[in-house]
Amino acid sequence: MDDEPTTQVQVTAQQLKILREKARRFDRLTHYVPAMLYDYIIDAEGKSHCLYCNDYSLTLLGVPPEAFMADMDHFWQMIHPDDLQRFRERDLRVNKEEDTFFMETRVLLSTGQVKWIRVSSTRSPLREDEPAIWSGYMIDISETKRLETLLREQATHDALTGLGNRHDFQRHFREELSRRDRYQRESAVLLLDLDHFKKVNDRYGHDAGDFVLKRVSQLMQEQLRTVDVPARWGGEEFCILLPETGLEEALAAAERIRAGLAREPLDYQDGAIPITVSIGVTTLRADDHRIEDVIRRADAALYQAKRDGRNRVAHD
Repeated sequence: MDDEPTTQVQVTAQQLKILREKARRFDRLTHYVPAMLYDYIIDAEGKSHCLYCNDYSLTLLGVPPEAFMADMDHFWQMIHPDDLQRFRERDLRVNKEEDTFFMETRVLLSTGQVKWIRVSSTRSPLREDEPAIWSGYMIDISETKRLETLLREQATHDALTGLGNRHDFQRHFREELSRRDRYQRESAVLLLDLDHFKKVNDRYGHDAGDFVLKRVSQLMQEQLRTVDVPARWGGEEFCILLPETGLEEALAAAERIRAGLAREPLDYQDGAIPITVSIGVTTLRADDHRIEDVIRRADAALYQAKRDGRNRVAHD
């Protein structure tokens, strides 16, 4: 890596040559290792010199080992711009205070591809007349990161519609309670239920039902602001958190959603499926501290809309 030196030992060209020759002896052993292995030193001026790098650098980073041997700046130039400062700060701190470096970062290849890599290196004990040698490896962890992202999405989002699930909605709700207590601003919650959704499944099939749920979630989001938080509450029910929204504004938003869905049937295969929704509206009160109380009020308003004939908006 780079930055400040860890020792004041001067490195001559001859010493550098000898160190590199020693490192190359291990090349045969590392030829088939699926990792980029390397040794490097940091001289008294803070300049990094790569002593050894195996051929896997070409597979991992698209750069031949000779390029890193000639100039380690090739590696620094590949670090993703959003990760570079964090990487440099970590590298500087380790060079000063620790003997082991560990980092997960993104690199940008010459092809434009972004990879996640794990970088780990350890400093050997200092010798009297030689600089410390850092030995380490880099491996591709892109698939691991992809699976981590997928698991996070599955934990917080509904697989069918892509909306947040109950767990995600509850997290946003708690954050909104904190903002309300701090800034004394109004917020509202909408609870939506598709009218006669069972008939859709019975008449058109469950694939059509899934299509309707996905299309309704898309149309619903088109009527919302970026700060609003929609979620699939369960089955054919959806919940929406409207930050900094009073009752009149919440009713207007609910009416836009209702009218937009009722305006025309949803095109499906060779036919059309008519869809309407009933919506219950409530606002957060000063004594609201649990989501269950808010949902209970919204649910009561929703069923009032159902009793009044469906395809309408009601509030508590």
